[in-house]
Amino acid sequence: MGRCTYYSPLAIGALLVLALNEPLRAALPPMTAAQTWLVVAGIAVIAALQCQVLMMGAQGAFAQVWPVPWGRSIRGRAAAAGGWLLMGWVGLSAVSALLATESLFIGAQLVGSASVVALAAAVLIYIWNIPAAVPDFGSDFPRRGPTEPRP
Repeated sequence: MGRCTYYSPLAIGALLVLALNEPLRAALPPMTAAQTWLVVAGIAVIAALQCQVLMMGAQGAFAQVWPVPWGRSIRGRAAAAGGWLLMGWVGLSAVSALLATESLFIGAQLVGSASVVALAAAVLIYIWNIPAAVPDFGSDFPRRGPTEPRP
């Protein structure tokens, strides 16, 4: 998977919001054009990040591989559990936002609380399993050059 493929959910989330900018701007309270576009751009950034997190969650839940910096990955049950929790966070936070727009604030607070718990649990699983993350390319990866054959 290349960088363009891996980070494409960022672009998809941002473009989706920007494609729907007219209904978003109509739903906002009266403000200047610059402020309106600033709010739409902020919503686009949030949607882009949520799409990227959703892709990471799907990678953890279905492929059971969760990327860790420095060329390592969390694998197995921890990756699957963390992935499902990340996907739950994205879904529950979207439901919470929709409930808040319909003025159902108690329901939005309950669902929002559940989404925060799911995110906190995913972060704890990630931090707890970083020391157990396995190298992605084996132990000989850093020592070989690009033209050297495999042993």
